[in-house]
Amino acid sequence: MKVSSICITKFKGKIIDAHVHSGEWKDKLKGENALRDYTPDIAIFTTKPLKNGDTVEKIIVSNLECLEHFEKDKKRTFLKDEIAGNKTLLEYAKTNSKVAPLAVCQPGYGSVENIRTLLIESPNTFVGFKFHPHDLNIPADDAVYEPYMQLAREYKMPCLFHSENTVNVMKNAIEVASKASEVARPDQIFKLAEKFPDVPVIMAHWGGSGSENYKYVTDIIVDSKKNNKAKIYADISWVDCNESAKSNLKNIIKKLKEEKCLDRMLFGTDAPIGRFGGQGENGVSAYDAYSNLVDDIKNMIKKEFPEEAEQIIDDIFYNNAKKLFFERPEAPTVNPGNSFSKLKVGAIAFGAIALTAGVIGLVNQSKKMKEVSLQEQGLNALA
Repeated sequence: MKVSSICITKFKGKIIDAHVHSGEWKDKLKGENALRDYTPDIAIFTTKPLKNGDTVEKIIVSNLECLEHFEKDKKRTFLKDEIAGNKTLLEYAKTNSKVAPLAVCQPGYGSVENIRTLLIESPNTFVGFKFHPHDLNIPADDAVYEPYMQLAREYKMPCLFHSENTVNVMKNAIEVASKASEVARPDQIFKLAEKFPDVPVIMAHWGGSGSENYKYVTDIIVDSKKNNKAKIYADISWVDCNESAKSNLKNIIKKLKEEKCLDRMLFGTDAPIGRFGGQGENGVSAYDAYSNLVDDIKNMIKKEFPEEAEQIIDDIFYNNAKKLFFERPEAPTVNPGNSFSKLKVGAIAFGAIALTAGVIGLVNQSKKMKEVSLQEQGLNALA
């Protein structure tokens, strides 16, 4: 299966954002159950260059409508199921060439066959799968994810997982600011990824919040690559989100660079959620917030890694995502009709064996029947 193409010119102010959303989702500013459509907000940072002249060339998008859920009769229900939600995204992608769709998966609620059907009906469209264990309320290492991971292996698809804290984040010695997740911890995601070591797995948000969680995911990336345990990546959405110095990002880059694992780091924003959508936040427009984030990260890299800054920026903002999403190995061609079933393959093999036996028999018989030519005998046998 051929994959989508992307500009392969040298990085020159071009960005691939590996974590973007479309569709309707909650808007707590308007009420607990209020929804708004975030799709138009994508235009804020994709239709014109950023303040420094950089351009967002591609965005890896998943539909929030497959994640937004509510409880009905003590059962979790999503705004849209796997088929409807992903088809909505595909229709939007037809109107925006920068959109590279992720197929949102709903293990425990949907069916892997839904995703397979989408891949067959719309080949060369999706560039990966998206999972959100928190919204599913199913631990990331649960067996319900495995059929989807097997399909990802079959189609050579990377898988983006929402991830949260493995360790508690403390405000001080007494108050816990953010508890470890029960369902979306990086260690749970890693446990699943180890069962499918050839499937690239991306941990969104670098595993949660706080330096301990960032270090935990960084160590997983290094360990998994050096010891061939799994193909673990992570995106930097919301890491050091309120700090212009980007101290945690500096430590992450330093460690990955030393261990030759910088190829596992992806730029992502979670846009247009929060400050990157609508009117922005705290008096800063969404456009300015996005531009400022890119500038702050680049300035930190130039300051802390001056001799290698250009290559590091190139890799984090563009090259790593280009290789992961757009230079994947070709998946095997799939026949929508499944005409080559095991039964038919067996029948073809049996027929080939029978034909071979027939030819051998003809040769032997021709030796005994001099008056009949080999060609005539063959034609008689096949008649």
